[in-house]
Amino acid sequence: MSISLFFLVSGLWLTVLLKDPWLMAGFGGIWLVVLLVRIRRRLVAGIWILFWVVAAFMTCGGSLEPVPGMYRVCEVRSNYVIAESAGSRILFQEEDAGIHDEIEITELEPLEGLKNIGLFDFTAYMQENGVRYRGSGRLVRRSDSLQGQIMSWCRSSPAKLSAFYGIREQETILDRAGLPVLGFLMVTESLLRRRLSTEIIRRLLIPFAIVWGWLFLWPVALMRWVLFRLFRLFDIDRLRAWSLSVLFFLVLMPEKAGSLSLVLPALLQLCSIVRRPAFARCLIVFLQVLYFRSVSLSAAGGYWLLKLLSAASFVLAWFDLQLAPAWDLPGIQLYPAAVLMAAGAFFLIRGLLRQKMSPVFWLCLMLMVCRPQLDPFFHVYLLDVGQGDCTVIVEPFGRSAVMIDAAGNLYRDNAETIILPFLESIGVKQLDALIVSHEDFDHSGAVEEVCRRVQVREVIRDGAQPVPVSYPFEHLLPAREVADENEGSLLSYFSYDGFSYLWPGDAGTMTETQLMETFRQLPVTVLKAGHHGSDTASSPAFLDWLDPDAVLISAGRHNRYGHPSPSVISSLQSRNISRFSTAENGMIHLFSWHGFLFLETAGGQVTRLA
Repeated sequence: MSISLFFLVSGLWLTVLLKDPWLMAGFGGIWLVVLLVRIRRRLVAGIWILFWVVAAFMTCGGSLEPVPGMYRVCEVRSNYVIAESAGSRILFQEEDAGIHDEIEITELEPLEGLKNIGLFDFTAYMQENGVRYRGSGRLVRRSDSLQGQIMSWCRSSPAKLSAFYGIREQETILDRAGLPVLGFLMVTESLLRRRLSTEIIRRLLIPFAIVWGWLFLWPVALMRWVLFRLFRLFDIDRLRAWSLSVLFFLVLMPEKAGSLSLVLPALLQLCSIVRRPAFARCLIVFLQVLYFRSVSLSAAGGYWLLKLLSAASFVLAWFDLQLAPAWDLPGIQLYPAAVLMAAGAFFLIRGLLRQKMSPVFWLCLMLMVCRPQLDPFFHVYLLDVGQGDCTVIVEPFGRSAVMIDAAGNLYRDNAETIILPFLESIGVKQLDALIVSHEDFDHSGAVEEVCRRVQVREVIRDGAQPVPVSYPFEHLLPAREVADENEGSLLSYFSYDGFSYLWPGDAGTMTETQLMETFRQLPVTVLKAGHHGSDTASSPAFLDWLDPDAVLISAGRHNRYGHPSPSVISSLQSRNISRFSTAENGMIHLFSWHGFLFLETAGGQVTRLA
């Protein structure tokens, strides 16, 4: 019975995680076959079909469309709150709002944001939690509830906000997994076992955990822990109690199915139940790579060190002291490390079933961490920085890295929030060159900060300066006469693996005419549209002359300039030229290898261009 329930609940959990209807349908059929082969009971297969229908209903239900009106704060984060009303949830940008405060929402707009591969996608994260709109309005009434008063008391202490609510500017695995209070309970339980019986310990800790959850808004990890301990009070075996606790949690909070606060503690507890303690260390490492794209050194100590650090973080918070974030090993970029991730997951599961850890898992993990030095692909990343330009070019095996432009933004620090984290995620620690096409703020505004934070060998502002790389890279028409600063943009032209790329900055039709008059032909596989897709560039004659396989456009969503121009889009469509825009697709990633060229977007689209 325990094994059957475990397989049913595991299948339900995986189904809820998939979300996509087609994937859910395919997985449902596969899992049905697994149950028939492994369990061999028709009743279990019938229950699984019922579970699958329930999972589809939970996933497709979603939250109601919000409308202006009164909302009540239900979650508080570092610089925003989540408010709800009649089943609708919205984001409200108010740092001073507390739990259960009432706000009046006058306007609503869809929640949108920048999408960059390998970086945290805040919009997607909010959507997974049922929040699709941002509201604007005013705080109407402060809450006089006990929970609200406690949160107000904690606001002056970053340590308490981190340990009690998981609110921290720089997240660690302890905060994001909701482990401080859980670690304290587990360490306390282990210490009390020397003097008290298991039943007495449960009767002491469960009431404490329930009160804590009521006061501090039920952290995800704590809720599942309480459910597990409640089932154990009825002498249910550990595996069945684990399955029932996950089942009830998924019914109560299906939107949190993929939360690290559920995944990490639940799977670590499963390792303990099936007596695979050594396996827990591998699991911690794997989940960190999956969720954070990096590995904390605290993971080397395994589950016990994680529990001790969590308990210490909880205790220190009462004295307004906070543990420093654990130092992280270099991160990874998702593609092509996704192949290694899949291989690592396979050997992770196989190790759990066979009671041993395959060395292939550790090999896959090492390859993921060391990916920049082992990557044979030539990469061109067009970052989504809003209305502006920033491109990163990385040679195979990390031999060189070049950046073209580093856009600034009046409302956020692009260097701090996008460019530098992305360089870290792909393992780039220095730039061989930073090319500034021209001095407009949307091309050069973050150059100074990037140079301050990253070692840059050369900053190139003159087309006569050579680019210090081993592959063909030049600036076309370096000494041409120009009418304005935009027309004077550096024209970066580079080639690799038999493919050629032209990045013309904000140069317009005048420069395009000079190119056509100077060169008999100019092989270009991928063109970044001049001036963000404006009709001052990318003329029909120029597109006919270049005949690129794809055109990329770097523009912000709903920008006030109307980029890209409808006339440019029409010209590309009439010529059957593939078009990709950061405004629509998020970051655009080109990667090539020995005559094969692929394109990947932050939205998950992968296309072979040649």
